[in-house]
Amino acid sequence: MTILDRIPESLFRLFSIVVITVLLLMIIFPLYFMATTAFKFEGEIYSELTWIPRDPTLSNFRDAIFSFDIPTYLRNTLIVAFSTTLIVVTISMLAAYALTRLRFPGRALMARGVLFVYLIPGSLLLIPMYLTIVRLGLKDTYPGLIVANLSFSVPFCTWLMMGYLRSISVEIEEASLIDGCTRLRSLWHIVIPLSVPGLITAAIFIFNGVWNEYIFALIIAQDTAHRMISVGLSNFYRSDYYMMGPMMAGALIAMTPVVVLYILAQRYVVSGLAAGAVKG
Repeated sequence: MTILDRIPESLFRLFSIVVITVLLLMIIFPLYFMATTAFKFEGEIYSELTWIPRDPTLSNFRDAIFSFDIPTYLRNTLIVAFSTTLIVVTISMLAAYALTRLRFPGRALMARGVLFVYLIPGSLLLIPMYLTIVRLGLKDTYPGLIVANLSFSVPFCTWLMMGYLRSISVEIEEASLIDGCTRLRSLWHIVIPLSVPGLITAAIFIFNGVWNEYIFALIIAQDTAHRMISVGLSNFYRSDYYMMGPMMAGALIAMTPVVVLYILAQRYVVSGLAAGAVKG
């Protein structure tokens, strides 16, 4: 009998509740601080710490929208995030299918290579990626931002889909091939419909990663017309101080699309992450 077995169940539950409560407070407090700050005047923000705004205002949201050009940043981020997600999911699905279903020399090596490429820190790719984007004439363009995000999104999504496809029974696909389906028809009519939870999970992770990406967005798109929301929020300053109120309001606006996306696709995300945990 181990030490853990000797701990009473009631004490273990109490300990679990305390740990979960502490973790929940650590997560909620920054969000609460951001939300309350978004409804405060600048004077109240810098004068003293108040947990509830004394005189709530929507002026910070007005400034974020009209003075700091949040709509332009949101438009740019939506274009890049949706385009990148669509391209990445398409490429990764085909690559994962080939690496898990087809038999060819070097398949195992290529599968491991996908993982190794994903593990390379993005900071090491920054300089070669920037030089490549500049020489291709894609600096300060949407295609340049999309190509940069593809460099770290495709390996991650491919590895994620490989794990999901391994949980799908091969016999179903083989039966369709015996009935006369080609590989592409079997992929389109059999594998992809069964892979919807995994595809949605991968798409949400990719979308969220592109939405919050900062380094590549800062270096590749330096003009206001193509600036991403992550970079735009760091420019909320005038003269020598940051506009905390509009910045927090802009952060609330920026997180809304991702939160709504997670809420709508929560069921698919849970099933997609749990796929392959139990095989029968």
